[in-house]
Amino acid sequence: MNTKIFVSFSNEDRKKLNSLSNALKKSDQRFQPIIIDKRTNPGKPLSAKVKEGIQETPFFISILTRSSYKNQWVNQELGYAVANDRNIYPIVEESILNDLKGFIHNQVDLPFIFEGGPLNSHKEAQSFMKCYKELIRHLEEIKFKASISPKKVKQGETYTTTVRFIGHVINAFFTNHVVHLDSTWNLWHWDTRFLQDGQASTPGKLHGNVNIKSKYSSKTTDWPIGKYKVYTRAYEHPVPGELRRFILFEKINSFEVIK
Repeated sequence: MNTKIFVSFSNEDRKKLNSLSNALKKSDQRFQPIIIDKRTNPGKPLSAKVKEGIQETPFFISILTRSSYKNQWVNQELGYAVANDRNIYPIVEESILNDLKGFIHNQVDLPFIFEGGPLNSHKEAQSFMKCYKELIRHLEEIKFKASISPKKVKQGETYTTTVRFIGHVINAFFTNHVVHLDSTWNLWHWDTRFLQDGQASTPGKLHGNVNIKSKYSSKTTDWPIGKYKVYTRAYEHPVPGELRRFILFEKINSFEVIK
């Protein structure tokens, strides 16, 4: 599963959006940009689509230019992302730095700045591209790895999941969805260090900047003989007590239960 990233922009910067979006999709991690105006959901208000999109991922990119920094929707999206403790990455046109007020301004760390050039669009495009490439390199440093061992285990014995994670999360936890390939048998198996129980409203215990390696094990007692897919995931649970959870990362491994 590709990592989702919400991208906030104004329509005047559509070319910049397309360039950034294509680069995110082609990166080593194959990021999946969330572009709200490309989502079709008849009858659902735009504001609801925006909230859902921002909640689906901890990563929020805002393209702030001379055309967008006063845009009502861009500022509302930014405010909602801040209120929900998203990881915010503004790409800012240098000429508007002194005009920025509110959540993003020139007194905070803004490492991704490009040189605008209304009289030289080619130069501006090149500077913007250099800027977002630096941002993508930064995003690629966020890590999620998962492995299963052993690859073959006798029925009733134990297999172990090893997870490595670096990133910023809200009430997160790790879990496996174990699927038997020759039947409909499946189960959920979570890391009890970070999730108290399997209730859909229970938040995880990982919060803030996380740099962790975790192992958790499960016995295969009474499991069907055969091959399995294991979907190891990092989930985020933004609001404790609510049912909505979001998959941040997923790795798929295989193993086999033998007699």
